[in-house]
Amino acid sequence: MTVLFAEFEAATQEQWFDAARASLRGRPLEELVARSYEGIDIHPLTGAGAEIAHAQSLPGQYPFVRGTDAAGYRNAPWLIAQEINIAEAREFNLALLDAIANGQSAIILDDSLQLRAPTDLGRALADVDLARRPIFAHSTKSLERAIALYDMLRAAFDADTLRALPGCIGCDPLADLARNGAMPIDAFERMSAHLDKVAAHSERLGSIAVDTAVYHDAGANAAQELAVALATAVAYFRGLSSRGHSLEELGRRTQVFLSIGEDFFLEIAKFRAIKLIWAQMTRAFGIEGAGQKIVLHARSGRRNKTRRDPHVNLLRLTAEALAAAFGGVDSICIAPFDQALGASTAFSRRLSRNLQLILQEELQLAQLIDPAGGAWHIERLTDQLARAAWAQFQEIEARGGMLACLRSGCLQAEIKAIADMRRRDLATGESILVGGNRYAEAGQALPMPPAASSAGNAALGGDAIEARALEAIRLAAPFETETPGSEDEA
Repeated sequence: MTVLFAEFEAATQEQWFDAARASLRGRPLEELVARSYEGIDIHPLTGAGAEIAHAQSLPGQYPFVRGTDAAGYRNAPWLIAQEINIAEAREFNLALLDAIANGQSAIILDDSLQLRAPTDLGRALADVDLARRPIFAHSTKSLERAIALYDMLRAAFDADTLRALPGCIGCDPLADLARNGAMPIDAFERMSAHLDKVAAHSERLGSIAVDTAVYHDAGANAAQELAVALATAVAYFRGLSSRGHSLEELGRRTQVFLSIGEDFFLEIAKFRAIKLIWAQMTRAFGIEGAGQKIVLHARSGRRNKTRRDPHVNLLRLTAEALAAAFGGVDSICIAPFDQALGASTAFSRRLSRNLQLILQEELQLAQLIDPAGGAWHIERLTDQLARAAWAQFQEIEARGGMLACLRSGCLQAEIKAIADMRRRDLATGESILVGGNRYAEAGQALPMPPAASSAGNAALGGDAIEARALEAIRLAAPFETETPGSEDEA
């Protein structure tokens, strides 16, 4: 075997440090160390780090940081999912069929699609091969929506179709509580009944969702997002196992939805770190083998998108899709670039879909196995983030778990503190949001704001558990109140 660059003497890490110090002309190297919102020190030069145990594992092996499949995306590329915010069932169906013909491989059913009867759902999904196109339900009130959707699916389709149906029509009532400020007092009983129903008719379908979008959109950092995901899953495992469900079944029926943030390398690390701590958590429950493998979906976040000069969002979305793909997720949902303006168009949806197709077909990321593996910076970030998230997860557990933390408001306060830091750093120029606090297009008038939505805010009938709802933020909003005069004034 030919050893590349064998004629050169290998440099030690200390020699790299010495060279860096020399380039700083007397300034200490420590000045280049940045601190993330997670409290992680980001060093300018990262060593291999023999103490990082997961770096010695292989793809498909515990703790699955390097992927749950030994062949990575070579066996199956990530699913290309997309939200189609069309209300009428027939129009939705036409847009969906066009999207599938042009590369979309998974279906998102969100609150935009108005379903009043099973026939509406039948029209929306007409002529779609549901055995090959996984369905994912996204809703601001996931418990009610998931139960209603599955009942409509049972009424609209035959038993063979239901049996072959993949995806996740999942409930996440704790996320509903965080978003809406209330959840039914019998939420876990209703989750249990939904799980029983799905298990009886749809072997391949997930029925429990762990969705961090509400926390991410409120400003949570990556460690908080992962800790919440883990604590939410633990709450469901405990609550549903006490109602007669086996832990192995719960592991198979649970799927995790993480939002994609703005820090490229940290987001890659986030998708790798959740696999590690998920495997640790499931092992602690006594779940073995395949049950320790997470099913992981990535969705572009909303907090960093701009309404002014919205095409800049295309660049953000590209970086987000790339981070999720490098992180080894199972499916990616990239929003249209004009989402912050309200309803998307066929054009903006096509661009977001083609963005993922370019990554798969032209960049050929689907031909790689763990493309981020062995990159020292990412491996160390993965390790640091997993440790930080695990510590915060333990704090949530020590306080009584997710429900107790939401009801007390301590989790909301901690997330708001991070959101305030993000706002402050943008206001002072410490951080930059292109098209927001800097580099906004000169003289461009701001579009009219989208119509306010009342989805998810309706009061619950009967007894409810209440908590303070998290406030979604959009970081560019304070800088979009005036038309910028020039780049220097932005």
